[in-house]
Amino acid sequence: MTIRGDSSEYELLKEWCETLPFFKQPKTVTTCEVGVREGLGSQIIMMTLKPRIGNAEYVHYAIDPYGDLKYQHFDNNQQWKKNGEWTFKAPTYSNDMRDQMVKDFGGNPNFKFYNMTDLQYMDIFNLSKTIYDLVFLDGPHTTKDILRETLWFAERSRKGSRIIIDDFNLCNFEVIRAAVSYWDFKVLQSGKNKVCLQREE
Repeated sequence: MTIRGDSSEYELLKEWCETLPFFKQPKTVTTCEVGVREGLGSQIIMMTLKPRIGNAEYVHYAIDPYGDLKYQHFDNNQQWKKNGEWTFKAPTYSNDMRDQMVKDFGGNPNFKFYNMTDLQYMDIFNLSKTIYDLVFLDGPHTTKDILRETLWFAERSRKGSRIIIDDFNLCNFEVIRAAVSYWDFKVLQSGKNKVCLQREE
């Protein structure tokens, strides 16, 4: 089985998983990817962390609506809009891709898939007390969407938690960086396309 990805700098994602700090021996570890696509990001996160956490209970949440949705993918791309509606499926992720991804991860007991948008997930689990140790945001890349996601997950973090944002240079990252500084998230490292924020306190 070869799980593919449509992003870049997966080596950085792997490195940030390998160095994820656990300031206390965790009883549970929770990770999440928003925008699963073909699943390579989720696979790297789980394969890298699983050997590190011993007997701790571990779950990885994967969130993606699929279904060839029409939506604004980046800030200010009016060429994708016609008569007030988004016309460009940017990018296209079909239900066939979803079905293959579900099949690929079918035997993984740590993997939990939610076939829904980020907004639906955050609404359903708004009262959950889950704490997230690592989150990889690779869904819609508008500033408002990434800001909404980072604030939601930052509020459900602990010291050492990391939020990784894909294609961070396509949004107003300074707005996001300033907002999550409230929880003492700071830029740990960045590549050309990915950036890693870590909670320091």
